[in-house]
Amino acid sequence: MPQLILHNANIHTLDESRPHATAITIDGDRISAVGDDQIVLEAAPSDATTMDMRGSTIVPGLADAHGHMRNFGMMAEMVNLRHAQSYEEVVELVRERSQATPVGQWIQGRGWNQENWSDKSLPTHDLLSEAVPNHPVWLVRVDAHAGVANANALRISGIPGSTLNPAGGIVGKDKDQPNGLFLDKAMDLVRSHIPDITVEKSKELLLAAQELCLAVGLTQVHDAGIDGTTLQAYRELVAEGSLKIRVYAMLARDYFDQTDVSQIQEGLFSCRSVKIVSDGALGSRGAALLAPYSDAPYESGFMLLSRDDFDATVGRALASGFQVNTHAIGDMANRVSLDVLEAALRKHGVSDHRSRIEHAQHLHMDDIPRFSKLGVIASIQPTHCTSDMFMADSRLGPQRTPGAYPWRKFLDSGARIVSGSDFPVESNNPLWGLYSALTRQNHDGQPSDGWRPEERLTLYEALRSFTRDAAYASFQEHELGSLSLGMLADLTVLDTDIANEPPQALLEAKVMATVVNGEIVYKHNLTPSL
Repeated sequence: MPQLILHNANIHTLDESRPHATAITIDGDRISAVGDDQIVLEAAPSDATTMDMRGSTIVPGLADAHGHMRNFGMMAEMVNLRHAQSYEEVVELVRERSQATPVGQWIQGRGWNQENWSDKSLPTHDLLSEAVPNHPVWLVRVDAHAGVANANALRISGIPGSTLNPAGGIVGKDKDQPNGLFLDKAMDLVRSHIPDITVEKSKELLLAAQELCLAVGLTQVHDAGIDGTTLQAYRELVAEGSLKIRVYAMLARDYFDQTDVSQIQEGLFSCRSVKIVSDGALGSRGAALLAPYSDAPYESGFMLLSRDDFDATVGRALASGFQVNTHAIGDMANRVSLDVLEAALRKHGVSDHRSRIEHAQHLHMDDIPRFSKLGVIASIQPTHCTSDMFMADSRLGPQRTPGAYPWRKFLDSGARIVSGSDFPVESNNPLWGLYSALTRQNHDGQPSDGWRPEERLTLYEALRSFTRDAAYASFQEHELGSLSLGMLADLTVLDTDIANEPPQALLEAKVMATVVNGEIVYKHNLTPSL
């Protein structure tokens, strides 16, 4: 294959030895030259293909360090509830779907958020059951930590009034009868009765998600919490040559605990980590807090697993050479997660463990320096901050919000941060994530000075968290993350010079091309002269 030379470009390399260039040579799957047009073009072999990029901006391939590929692919088949402004609107959307769905077939939806409704109460099944009586219905909150089932789904799931709360979950009840609301681990009581997704269907969903991710410039996704079916689907896609985006997979804890594991590296797919979910989410008040919620003084959230089980999984992971990536949102969950990691690291003596806390949303001030001390990476989602900031004010109150989404405090304490989106909870567009990291504002520019603006990141810090630090967090920093000689050729091509435009330009910037392993796997309005 002849070399491909992209020149007359605006290249931000994220390589301190050469932060900017105008030309780059791709030889197979590697970068073989980076520099100025004249030097790179003069050294080009006669059979090289050259592309005049006409000033387009090129950055290292952007990685989303926390997404959910199969769930993202499923969104097109579910009822999208993200924009519903009331529970009545949610019910109407489901009722409309039921008219085109065979009687008795499950209807699933995702994305409702009671914080966007005038009545911010968590929903129950009565209205839904009345409107849609002939289909089992399961509707998941935007953060996937709460769900509501209609009466038909309750009947199929066999959930009587005597059903007890499982460890790490709550079965909502009114007058001692299930009201259709399920939080965290209790959601399994319904989900276990929904037909399983096959390997072939999983492949279809992963490919759908792949196209959506490549289109926004993502070259890699850290897929957070996959089961055995999804793992098999990925391996078959690799064997078929269909996987075009890099995937760094985290095995779901339930699957990891029941399986003999070993590290996997096959083509663009790698797996050497486990995801543990330690608590719920702020939106459903399942995030485990050290003190009660400010807007619900009798609730403090809850942990989703016992300390013994937590210790056992972390110990087995470290002993097996697996990275430990723990979902922790509340300050109690973050503290316990750090305690477990500290004890396990002392016991197993692993130096280069690169354990991660996924989300790390709300911390007690005393725990922030422990990330750097223990070598734990804070895996953040900038758009969570700008989606949840006003809710966080209500949930946490003014005394605790200084520890919410504390990105600057992490960096100042010496910790490393890595960024993602948690799609489909948020948009998978990494440019929107960069905007949130730089501004801590919503897309309307509010608050005008940013929410807790002292925690904002610089463009370099934010871009690094989507590139170089994402590579470090997946043990790939010697291959990915910067546009340097010898690195794998993963690039994102943009129509906007994001370094020299105001942050608002990130919201309108378009991806012109996505390059993975030296192959142009997505292009849009890319008409450079050859």
